[in-house]
Amino acid sequence: MLKQETVNRADAAAMARQVGIDFGASLTVALAYIGDRLGIFKLMAAGESLTSSQIAERTGLNERYIREWASTMAAAGYIEYDSARAAFRMNREQAMVLVQEDNTFFTGGAFQYAVACYRQITKLMEAFRNGGGVPFTDFGPEIVEAIERLFHAGYEAWVAEQWIPAVSGLKAKLDLGAEVAEVGCGAGQCIVPVATTYPNSRFTGYDVDAISIELARAKSARAGVADRLFFEQTAAEKIASADHFDLVMAFNCIHDMAHPRAALAGIRRALKPGGVFLWSEAQAADQLEENFSPVGRTMYAASTMHCMTVSLAQGGEGLGSVISEKLARELVQEAGFSGLDRLPVKNPYHQIFVIRK
Repeated sequence: MLKQETVNRADAAAMARQVGIDFGASLTVALAYIGDRLGIFKLMAAGESLTSSQIAERTGLNERYIREWASTMAAAGYIEYDSARAAFRMNREQAMVLVQEDNTFFTGGAFQYAVACYRQITKLMEAFRNGGGVPFTDFGPEIVEAIERLFHAGYEAWVAEQWIPAVSGLKAKLDLGAEVAEVGCGAGQCIVPVATTYPNSRFTGYDVDAISIELARAKSARAGVADRLFFEQTAAEKIASADHFDLVMAFNCIHDMAHPRAALAGIRRALKPGGVFLWSEAQAADQLEENFSPVGRTMYAASTMHCMTVSLAQGGEGLGSVISEKLARELVQEAGFSGLDRLPVKNPYHQIFVIRK
């Protein structure tokens, strides 16, 4: 046992408070997942002030559970509480974040992502003991939906309208008609809106996950671009085409891949001479300690519970999701590119790299 004089009690108390905050947050995420999946948030998005009985009646759920759930959400600041009426309501800003999926503030998919990770803890512990990892397929279809919900609004707002036009000559090329690919395309959250914006260009999406490809094809059909947007269940390093694409995109996915260095080399091979590789990763600094922040904590935690482990499960490198500009530069040079530029576009989540063949 530590001697009393060696312990800073104020620091210990602060640490205990932080653990308590994190404990409450972890349970809040699980309950918010329930609110998202059972449509409680969606009901409240209209902004009407409702008692727990009214919420229960309209959702067909148990009032006692609703009352305790709503109390948790109000304490967390996810909804508001009117003490005079003992009623709960969701304001417009809360609805933007929790319900309205067509704006860049929406983060409701985060609850799905977290719970999908929670479900893999037993397998993850085995990986801690024995190495290896948890395969992407073990996370189930819900992780695919979670990722699509987390990212689609941002990609729809930024890629075609901001990132591509910021690269000299690239928008004009796509306007005229170009060959474009996206690796790690997921459920089509990026490539479908880009294809919609540039009707004279042809597109190919690559992903190793069958469920993602199936959902991407369905999204493409709904958007009316399936005649010039094609999908292949293929890893980036195995793309058959060489000197074919004017633009290859890879957004927030290289770090997940089993063989990221080979993937980057495959992307270079697939590009035409003078072609552009547009690559994004989360904002991250070079030094570990520079990422000690709430955002850094989220990046390392997501990496441990999902990004890194799905790579290791394939016998991969397990690069991890924290990719600084310095590391990105080293990786592309190893793949045969001469270097990279950072796109001069401000973004709350992404650093965007431009690499030319």
